[in-house]
Amino acid sequence: DVDLNKSEPWDLPWKAKMGEKEWYFFCVRDRKYPTGLRTNRATEQGYWKATGKDKEIFKGKSLVGMKKTLVFYKGRAPKGEKSNWVMHEYRLEGKFSVHNLPKAAKGVSEEFSW
Repeated sequence: DVDLNKSEPWDLPWKAKMGEKEWYFFCVRDRKYPTGLRTNRATEQGYWKATGKDKEIFKGKSLVGMKKTLVFYKGRAPKGEKSNWVMHEYRLEGKFSVHNLPKAAKGVSEEFSW
């Protein structure tokens, strides 16, 4: 588990348990505003910016998730400087979405982005 909002991308390789050029993390989704749905993707030195459209992930004909591609920008928007760091964020959708899980599972799964 890693808090991506407290970690700069160049610090992530040392936090990973395995991997050389590619790493996988589970992280709590930080909200930009306490009552809102916007995700906070800012770190101390920059921010992760979504690029392109979310890609649908299917198992057969069933939608199971979405993939969002993010690029890290150093500095503050809108004058941030694009870096070479790319992150792919995955979330469950369809019948696997947090909205369709039993109440007991919702507290855990809705806090994580993977």
